[in-house]
Amino acid sequence: MLRSNLSVGLLTLLLVSGRSQSQTPAGFHWVNFKQDTSTVSKVEHVLKDEDYTAIREIGVAGSFALVMTVQREPEVTTFDGDMWRVYNVSMKTGTFKILLVGYKLQVKDWIAFQSAGAQDLGVVYMDCWECEPASLFTALHYDFTKGWSARWNNEKDSTHPGITIRITDVGDPYTNEDVDQVFAVLVPEHGAASAGTWYYSKDLSTGKITESVTKFWVDQATGKDRSVELIGADARSWEVTLCKPGHSPFGLHEGQATQACKRTLSAKRKPPQ
Repeated sequence: MLRSNLSVGLLTLLLVSGRSQSQTPAGFHWVNFKQDTSTVSKVEHVLKDEDYTAIREIGVAGSFALVMTVQREPEVTTFDGDMWRVYNVSMKTGTFKILLVGYKLQVKDWIAFQSAGAQDLGVVYMDCWECEPASLFTALHYDFTKGWSARWNNEKDSTHPGITIRITDVGDPYTNEDVDQVFAVLVPEHGAASAGTWYYSKDLSTGKITESVTKFWVDQATGKDRSVELIGADARSWEVTLCKPGHSPFGLHEGQATQACKRTLSAKRKPPQ
């Protein structure tokens, strides 16, 4: 398969455009493919047995590289169906680990899930192509001893880590449900970021309502990512927060215009009887 290390520059454009006042990992830089040929050659050597068409981006911090590749079928002429792989590559040992595999990868912004220290790189991607895909959000975290990792592991499928933003094969016409899905990354002016989801489903035949309200954050003491499914008053309060998220970097929120959010915010404004 023909390979290329020519970067299209799209991801870099996303990283430097708009609001990006975040603290990147110490010493981190995106590789200039034309100038830093030595780093590119090292990465190509480490990934020589991997199946990819092109290396799209290489970011280096310490002795580790964050590498993004695409694989494109020979008969395909557009990038829409490119399969993305994101790697943690040790430039010292020549070893690597696949962090995620997906489609339509979007690099969003550096996000402070920990109040102190370097920030994580937020990305959104789809888990499959020519299917009914799920959209996921994850944060790529750098540790100077281990390199890069993706937050909120998927225990059932390690290649698709992260928070499920949207499932497409639910609700009419797929299932007999009225479904609303709400997601937001919340970035306060002071303090650490967090994220949340609210899945609201009403069975159209029985009227039964099923909900799942989840909060995602990073433990400030250990740096480990955490999640919890909320119930009762905690869930109701989190729903309100997700429905009016304030600032989310690079538009990392959706579902705020759903009927579920409109009902929640309308009920919140009503005075007590």
